[in-house]
Amino acid sequence: MLGYKFENVEINNLTTEHYNEIRKAIPEHGVICIKNQELKEEDLIQFTKKLGMPVLLPEALRFNNTKKEYPELARVSNILPDGTLLKSHKAAEYWHSDGDFWQPGKNYIYNLLYSKIVPDIGGETGFADLRMAYDALSHEIKERIAELEVVVCCDEIPDFKDTKPEDRQPDAYHRITHKHVETSRVGLYIGHTLAKINKVPKEESDFVIRKLVDEIENPANQYMHKWEVGDLLIWDNTSVMHRSMGGYGDFPRLLFRTQAFMTPPTKQQTVETKQNALADDQAI
Repeated sequence: MLGYKFENVEINNLTTEHYNEIRKAIPEHGVICIKNQELKEEDLIQFTKKLGMPVLLPEALRFNNTKKEYPELARVSNILPDGTLLKSHKAAEYWHSDGDFWQPGKNYIYNLLYSKIVPDIGGETGFADLRMAYDALSHEIKERIAELEVVVCCDEIPDFKDTKPEDRQPDAYHRITHKHVETSRVGLYIGHTLAKINKVPKEESDFVIRKLVDEIENPANQYMHKWEVGDLLIWDNTSVMHRSMGGYGDFPRLLFRTQAFMTPPTKQQTVETKQNALADDQAI
């Protein structure tokens, strides 16, 4: 089932048991929401480090985060650091998976998005379950994409338009039929909805991608998150795609984002996790 909500959990006062529940829920449900948090920027960064290695992106991809002491942080907002409101601001209003430009394996990234200012209207974040989308495909299409891969080029990603050439990654090639490294569930992975299939004629590529996007855009495979102040969303970029749903006009909106490179737990870590979960209120 896409999405899971945690209440009565404090990120800044987290027990081992609650951490283990959160860590398990993310790949299982694709996206989770931890309600009613009161986090400073450094709190969000410290929790991100508990999950994995923080992603450090070029300055142009931090979206007006001017605090050099927080290179892990991006501002997702229509409010500039000086308080100026960007009029008619739109960003990330297309289905995509963050980290698709990294090479296979390194693209297993968790996103953390924390809300500080929520607009009066609009501003939802949409999620599409790539596993449900795959399950809904016809047998014919599943066979057709079984050995195909998409190519992700930074030049075709809108967020990279203002980056320096040296900050762009080499083209990445990803299998469309994706088996999750932890859950073993099979889903789609196309990076973004304008992706191209490698070594396939354009007409065929467009046809196949359209079939896949039809299921990704099927409301039955989606969850729309309506933000409240203090929400912390965490999602697995290899299990779901996401997008801004827009619609907030010139109402102010401010969220902070971090990302973590993930590695699946080893068998030994899995055993230790189960043992640690037995400890009462042991702080992380």
